[in-house]
Parts: sequence; structure tokens; C-alpha cells
Amino acid sequence: MARDVKFWKEDGSFKLRVCGVIQVGDKVLIDNCDNAPFWGYPGGHVELGEDTRKAVLREVKEETGFNVEIIKNLATVQLFFTREDGKPFHEIGFYYLMKANIEPKDFALEENDKGKLRNHQFKWITKDELKTLDVRPSALKDVILNELENQEIITYIKD
Repeated sequence: MARDVKFWKEDGSFKLRVCGVIQVGDKVLIDNCDNAPFWGYPGGHVELGEDTRKAVLREVKEETGFNVEIIKNLATVQLFFTREDGKPFHEIGFYYLMKANIEPKDFALEENDKGKLRNHQFKWITKDELKTLDVRPSALKDVILNELENQEIITYIKD
């Protein structure tokens, strides 16, 4: 089993993520994992020695079962916040626009993520719905709605 590019230390933590913004027609797929209070996009950790394009294809397949194709890089997102224990957290995420040859229907599935079971609720939404839902990272909404690419987003979340 490959190691994820992440570390959790006493003085802070870091992780390297990839996510796929899957578009079919006028709909985009969003994911709620383990009943979180917000939505996101299918994805996960990059493994040591794995490039982000291979990682996003693998992660989307693991979480959704879909074979997808990368269209373009939408954004690189750096996220900084303070963990619940008061320690700093830093995440770098690569977000790719992807397409799949599927019928957009909502579904749920359970993923075995390196021994940890995760429950996913997947929902297809329109761009108008994207404007009103809590989908994170929130700064990515503007990139999707305006069909941008190669954006750099840095977000600092303060308490």
C-alpha cells in the first residue's frame, strides 16, 4: 500500500489532495462524505511518487467507480486554517475538470479507503444550484461558473 502525501505532527499538519470536477452536460457532480456539513468534489490524497493527474483518475475511480477523462486543470488551491487543537493546517489541492460518459443520476456508495469505511452521497447539480449550496472550496465556484482554468487560489480561514 502506497503512502499518502500527508503528515500530522504535534506542531501542525499538511496534505496534498486532488479532486475531480466531473461535468456531464450542464451538471456537475458533488460529494458529501460521512455526513459532513458541506459538499465537496470526489478526490483524495496523492500517494508518494504519484503525479496529480494519475492520482485524480485513481481517486475518482475509487470513490465513484467512474472512468473519467481529464479536460483541463482548473485550479491549484492552498488552504490554511487552525485545527481544532489550535495547531496550523496546510493543504494543497489540484482541481481538474473531467468528463465521463455516464447518465447523471444521484447515488450513494461506501468506499474502503485504506481500511477506513467512508460513506459518500453523490449529487448532480446545475451551475445555478452550485451558487446556492455550501460546496467547498467556495472560491472554486467562481472558477467553475466562469469556465476558467489554471487559477491559483489561496484561502486563509480565521476563527
